[in-house]
Amino acid sequence: MSSRFERNRTFTFIIIYSLYLYFLGLSLRNTSKALEPFKDEKRSYVYVWNWIRRFGSYHPYKHKE
Repeated sequence: MSSRFERNRTFTFIIIYSLYLYFLGLSLRNTSKALEPFKDEKRSYVYVWNWIRRFGSYHPYKHKE
């Protein structure tokens, strides 16, 4: 699973993992800290926030109201 999104430097599994952690309940800053073991590059909480804005509507665990 080493594919990347077009014109992005971040691996797909890192984006999916960060969304997974955020939707489990971690804050943006703690999610970005959890990505530190991946030696790709340091990702700030702003990157995570942008990914949530971009892919947040695809959240599979949305609660039905």
